[in-house]
Amino acid sequence: MIETYLEDIILSLNENPCIETFEVNKKKLTSTDGYIRLKAKLTNNDLLEISLYCQKRETSVEVIDYRYHWQDEYGILKRRWDNCPHHKDIESFPFHVHLNDQTVSPSEKMDVYKVLKLIEKTFESETNS
Repeated sequence: MIETYLEDIILSLNENPCIETFEVNKKKLTSTDGYIRLKAKLTNNDLLEISLYCQKRETSVEVIDYRYHWQDEYGILKRRWDNCPHHKDIESFPFHVHLNDQTVSPSEKMDVYKVLKLIEKTFESETNS
């Protein structure tokens, strides 16, 4: 179950039109949990780093800790979503997003698929501008 979950993430990166290349830097699996860390170069030369730890539940896999870091080709942050419990004043605690103006805002719980969809929409709007 854990292995399938992580392989589905890799497959989605492979098939996503915004991803030019990616590499898995670390992947650890047991029968009850898993960890993956990877870097993806986007088609506009931005970088997306993904790091997540997940655990098997009865009938599903739950992401326990995550970090999705999106920056431009010069290293300037665009957004970073994570659930590290260090912004207790945020109404969506522990879920939050770091913005490129160095502010932290509430965020829904994010997953790889939501992040990729947001990047796709951003690329589409930049293309149509």
